[in-house]
Parts: sequence; C-alpha cells; structure tokens
Amino acid sequence: IGKLAASIWMNHNLPPSPFPTQLDPFTNDRNDHHAAMKFSRRTARPRLRRITRTLLFCGVFWMALRWSYALFSLSSSLPHSTPKTSPLPLVTSTIGAANKQYDLDDSKSKFSNKHNRNLSGSVHNTTSQSIKNDAHYLRAKPAPITPSERQPSHLNQSAPLTSLIYPLHAKSGTHHAYMYIGTPPQRQTLIVDTGSRLTAFPCHPHCPNCGTHTSKPFHLNESSSHDILSCDSCKFSQVDFPLEEYFVGDGIGGNSGDGPSLRGTNNNNKQMNNQRQRNLFPDSCINNQCGIDQRYTEGSSWKAFEVQDKVWLGFDEMTLSVEEHGKYSTPFVFGCQVSEQGLFKTQYADGIMGLSMYTQTLVGTWLEQKSISHQSFSLCLNRKGGHISLGGTGLTHDPSPREEQHHANAGKHLAPMQFTPFAREDVWYYTVTVTSISVGTHVLPKSILQFVNDDRKGTIVDSGTTDTFITHKVAKPFMFAWEKITGKRYNNRIQTYTYEQFNELPVITFELHGGVQWEITPEAYMEASGDSGQIVNENVKNDSKSQWIGKRGFISRVYVDEPQGVVLGSNAMMDKEIYFDIANRRLGVAKATCAY
Repeated sequence: IGKLAASIWMNHNLPPSPFPTQLDPFTNDRNDHHAAMKFSRRTARPRLRRITRTLLFCGVFWMALRWSYALFSLSSSLPHSTPKTSPLPLVTSTIGAANKQYDLDDSKSKFSNKHNRNLSGSVHNTTSQSIKNDAHYLRAKPAPITPSERQPSHLNQSAPLTSLIYPLHAKSGTHHAYMYIGTPPQRQTLIVDTGSRLTAFPCHPHCPNCGTHTSKPFHLNESSSHDILSCDSCKFSQVDFPLEEYFVGDGIGGNSGDGPSLRGTNNNNKQMNNQRQRNLFPDSCINNQCGIDQRYTEGSSWKAFEVQDKVWLGFDEMTLSVEEHGKYSTPFVFGCQVSEQGLFKTQYADGIMGLSMYTQTLVGTWLEQKSISHQSFSLCLNRKGGHISLGGTGLTHDPSPREEQHHANAGKHLAPMQFTPFAREDVWYYTVTVTSISVGTHVLPKSILQFVNDDRKGTIVDSGTTDTFITHKVAKPFMFAWEKITGKRYNNRIQTYTYEQFNELPVITFELHGGVQWEITPEAYMEASGDSGQIVNENVKNDSKSQWIGKRGFISRVYVDEPQGVVLGSNAMMDKEIYFDIANRRLGVAKATCAY
C-alpha cells in the first residue's frame, strides 16, 4: 500500500515548468497541448492527494493492527499469576466461561473409539482432525497455589483412619475385590465400581447359560442364611431423593454406571414416568420374586432377582477371610443373576460391586448395621491391584509410631490429602468441580470448563471405567498443547517412544475446587502395547517405570471424544488414595503407595 501511494505521488505531482509558455505560430499545436496538460494536472491534484492520504492512513492502521496482534500473542504465552478468588459455593454444578472467548470447534471430534467402560479390551482410536496453529489455545501454567490458600477450612478436617483394609487385584484393566457371601461363606470376585449402584453375580443353578468366570458360581441353596425377597419387600425400588435426577440421557456418558435403557416411551407423562421408574428401580414381580433387568449403553445386560444374605470383604486366604466374615458380615440385598449378555458373559470377574451413593449400597448398609463407624471408604489403586479401606482411609501422611506399625503393610501417603466437595446434590454418582485442566505446563482455556462441568453430567469419578474420557469440546486445545510439547499429533493409536522420550511426556492435571491437584502421569494413562524395544527387566514387562532399550509401543488411554462431561476412570486413580466421604459429601485425593 505504501509503495502504491508513493508511485501515485511521483507520477501525478510533477512540479510546474519554470519557463513561460511560448506563443509561436509555428508551434501553436504543441503549446496548446502543453497548456491543456498543465490545466488537467492542477485540477487533479486535490483529488489525488485525498486518495493518497487515505491509502497511507489504511496502511498505517493495518500495520498497527498487525503489531498489536503479535504483542497480544506473545503476552498470552508468558507466565502469569492467577488472582486469588473467593471460595465457590459448596455445591456447584457449572462454571461459567472466562471473559475471553475462544474459537472452539463445536463439532464432535472424529474419533471412532467404542467405549469399553467397566470391562477391559479398549478399541484403538483413529483421528484425522487437523490441529489449528493458534497461540490462543495455550497459556503458560501458573505457579501452584497451596491448599491452605484455596480450601475452605471445614474441608480440611482429617479423614478417620480405619483398620478394615482389604486387597484388590487388577486383571484385564479392572480392579477386583473378594466378597464372601452366605453361611458358610463362598467367595466371589467382583469389579469395584463407584459408578454403579447395584451388586450382582451369577447364582447356581439359576443361571445355566452364564459365562465361565474366575470363581466357582455361588450356590444359593448351600447358604443357610439366604432369603429370596418376595414382591412385597423389594429393596431396589426404594429411593431417598427425586427420580428426575437420574434421567440424564445416556446415564454416565455410556459407561458402566447403571444406565439402563428407558424402554416404552409414551406421550402420556404419567405412564412414561412409571415406565422409567420400573426400569431404573425395578420392582417387577416374576414368580413372586423381585426381578431386575439391567442394561448398559455399550450393549451388555443381565437379569437377576433380589436375594438377601450375609456379606463381607476378605483376602486370598480363606481361613482369615472366614474369621473376618464372622466378625463383620451383615445382611445385604444383591442381585442373583439368571442371565448374562455381552461383556458380562465373557469377563474375568464373577460380577460387579456397586459403591455409589445409592440407598441400598454396601457402605450404607454396613454403617446401619454398625460394621463400620463412618459412612466412607477409600480406594488405592496401582497396576497390580491396591486396596480398599472401609469406614475411613487406610493410609496417613505423617503417622505416629503406633499407627505406622498398624498400617505398615498398607503403604503411605506421599503428600497430605486434599479435599474437594461433591459438585452435585441428589445424585448417586460422585461428581467434582473442575477449575482448570493442564497438559504439561500449559493451561487450557477457561472457556472449556462450561463443558467439563455441564449440568447434565459433569465430571465423574468412576473406578468401574478402565480409561479416562473427556468431552470432545476439549479436543482442539488438548491436542494442540500435546503437539506443542511432544512434537507429535495426539491420537489413540500405537506410538513408539524411547525411555527418554517417554519421560518427557506431559502430566495431565485436573485442578478441582478447593485447589486439589489431580495429576495423571504418563505411567498411568499410557498402556504398553506391541513392544519393539528390549526390556531391561522381563519381570516388569508391563511396568512403564522400568527402563528399556530402544523403543516401546504405547497407546494413550485418555480419550477426548466423550459426548458430555468427563469420566475419571481407574487409570486416572492410579498411585493415589481416593477417599469417598459420603457422610460429609467430599472427596479426598492423596498421592500414595498402596498396600498390595
């Protein structure tokens, strides 16, 4: 623009001739032509000057905009401190977007993952989505704020310690506990699932077509303490809060969290609500038995009838488990399965153990029967297993010598436990409020929080889900941050890394309300697959913390294709003790070494 203006000025603003015009009869035509040219130049000069000034002004304005944009982009990538804000309300369902809005793509990410939640065997993901090179997607991570600066004082009360600690073992991507049922006790291996409200497993001889699982089937007739509930005493139809809170579309994002199909829609609202209640809290009567028809959005299902019998957790050793059962077991209502379909038929575990905040869950029943002194429990997970603690936490950060000796086999906290309140009332699953998400040192835009903390689901802590799932609204900034850090495009396919490259992968951090830092390390979210490098120690082939030579193949098990909200699965809970305090409606998080 500047060159064009200069050209116009040079060609159309010539100085007038200092010599007067000669009126010669022999050169009249030439002089007349020269005079006409001078006249046209004089009349055109004001108009050309206005055009020139306009073009120069536009050029200067355009350059100013370019410099402003460059300075703003540079300042956005520099570290900055986060101002301290007043505490949020104890119960929060959504967080508004920041003042600055970002251009996020509202279309769903092009992932093809089939969500395999409470069972193992995830499907490889592929994506062809391009990442926009936009500096506004990233911000430098601010300096951490200590919990005392962010947490309300009433949340910092220490959790009670308990000696009721029982082992978990990991298999096929899920964690399992041993439950002993009946008189005499029979052992069943059950998936520990904080996203489910029901406990169920096959019963012999009522399930002839059920799959073959790790334990012998529970023989109902061999237990002298069992009681088959009649239709006038069904337990699963009881509820202590409004039913409307349960009807949230596909349940917990299509995971294992008791999201049965709501069959039989009807224009009549009353009939539709009745149909929903029958399906969600089944009270159908079959042969004077309380029938249960449970369906999951990934296609699995099972049917059962309600049975009450004495239950308690135990160990690998039968003798010690029978002693514990005699001390603490209480009557509990569970589902005696008569059929299994889909993954429930082929899974390793015998059944499922629901630990959500439902009326008829284990923790509430054990508290009512005084088997535990506090309505809470904790899970400490690692690659090999971990432990479950009943009535409090099994670990402490700075134990007294007596406590240290008592909990010597249970590991310890590597940092003090931090607490955050449950985000939603009157729901049976555990939700938390996310205040920021970071990939390595980069904090993702605040505008994504409205999708992470949405009203329909929010962010859920679900031990029955193998992997971690994040709403597709976060896909663009998440993948852009990943590419900035690693130099590779993010996907859920096999990628190879040297030991040094693997150690440079970013930690994914969810900051929760109250300043809780929930970190997911590469050792937790990367799954070893298709090893092409030489393992230094063959005894730890699946341990990504052990050094290797050459390159190894890994698959990221953090998916950014969830329709709504976030599901923090069992891989996000690795190497932490997660404390579920139902009585005080709070969640505790502490880095830890687990007991088993």
